[in-house]
Amino acid sequence: MEKLKSLIIAWASLRVIYLDKLKRHEDSYAVSQEFYDWTASLNDYQQIDKGNILKVPTFNKENRTN
Repeated sequence: MEKLKSLIIAWASLRVIYLDKLKRHEDSYAVSQEFYDWTASLNDYQQIDKGNILKVPTFNKENRTN
């Protein structure tokens, strides 16, 4: 489970960097805040059910405009 936590945190960090490069600062801030809240709660809830892990969609698709 520790490896999974590390991978998820690394993904969130890379996603924030990527969104910043695209100048999508609101999305970047939202991802960073969600993952801050999530990682802060890891100490409180040591057992994380896989069903509770959010699957994030690709942000470059769907209802996005440039």
